[in-house]
Amino acid sequence: MTSLLLRRAPGWRGVGVEAGVVALALLANLLVRRLTLDDLPAATANAHSLLALQERWGLDWEHAAQRSIDGLPWLGTIASWWYVWGYLPVVGAALVVLFVRWPHDYARLRNALLVGGIVGLPVYALYPVAPPRLTDLGYADTVRSSVVDGLARPTDVANEIGAMPSFHVGYLVVVSVVVWRLTRRWWVRAWCLLQPLVMCWVVVATGNHWVLDLPAGLALALVGLAVAGWIEQRAGTG
Repeated sequence: MTSLLLRRAPGWRGVGVEAGVVALALLANLLVRRLTLDDLPAATANAHSLLALQERWGLDWEHAAQRSIDGLPWLGTIASWWYVWGYLPVVGAALVVLFVRWPHDYARLRNALLVGGIVGLPVYALYPVAPPRLTDLGYADTVRSSVVDGLARPTDVANEIGAMPSFHVGYLVVVSVVVWRLTRRWWVRAWCLLQPLVMCWVVVATGNHWVLDLPAGLALALVGLAVAGWIEQRAGTG
C-alpha cells in the first residue's frame, strides 16, 4: 500500500489501479450530487450570504468581471472554451504524462488531487452554494450560450450547486505546482503561473463562481499538496 502512495504500480496493473481510483472519485462526486440535488433553495440562500460577506469585505467583483466581456462576444467565447478545455483536459493530460514518464511525481499529483477531493466534496454536501448564474441577482451565463455547454455540465454528472470551493482553480494550482518542480523550461513555468490565474478570471467572468470560491480552491490545493508531501516524508522515514 505504501509503495502505491509513492509510485504508481507498473504496467497494466498500474493502469487498472489508477482507473479504479478515478472510478471511486467519480462515484463520490455523483453521490454528493445526488445528496444535494434538491437543495437549490438552500444553495441560493447560501450564495446570498456569501455575496453579503463579499460586499462587507469589498470583494463583490463578479459584475465587474462580467462587464469585462460585455460587447466582446469573441472574448466571452474564449472564456467559455477556457472554462471547459482549460480544466479537466489539462488535469487529465498532466496525469497521463506523469503516469508514463514520472511515476513518483504522478503519485504526488494523484495524492494531492485525491486529498483535495476528500476536503472539498464534504463542503459541497454540507454547504451547497449556487453559482452566480443560478441566482436571481442578474449574472449572465456565458457558457450556456456557447457550443461547449454540454461538455461543461454533462447531464446527470455535473454538480451545479457546488460553487464553493472552486475545483477549477484548486486542481489547476495542484497541477501547476507539481509540473513546475519537474522543469526549468521558461515557457512551461510561465504556463504554470498563467493557467490558474486566467482560470480565476474565467470562472468569475462566466458566472460560475464567486470571488471567495477562488481562495477556497487555493486552500484546497495547499492542503492537498501538504498532505502529499507529508505522505512522502513519512514513507521516507518509515
